[in-house]
Amino acid sequence: MISHNPRSDIYDPKTLAAMDQAFAAVWHMLRADDPFRDLVSDTQLKIAIGKKLVNLVVDGVTDPLRLRNLTVESLLLPRH
Repeated sequence: MISHNPRSDIYDPKTLAAMDQAFAAVWHMLRADDPFRDLVSDTQLKIAIGKKLVNLVVDGVTDPLRLRNLTVESLLLPRH
C-alpha cells in the first residue's frame, strides 16, 4: 500500500543502495528456487518486485534484509 505521506529520503543514496541490495537478493532467491524460469524476460515480475520495494520504503522500511524478506513474503501469497 502506498502511503499518502511520501518520505523525502526515498532517493537518498543509502536508501537506494538498500533497495538495490534487496532487489538483487530477491532475484537471486528466485533464480535459486526455479533455475529454469526465464527471469531475463520476466518484466512483470521485475516491476512487481520494484513496486513492492518502493512501497515498503515509502512506509519506512529501509533495512535491506527486511526489505528482502517482506518482498519475498508478498510474492508467496496467493493472488486472487
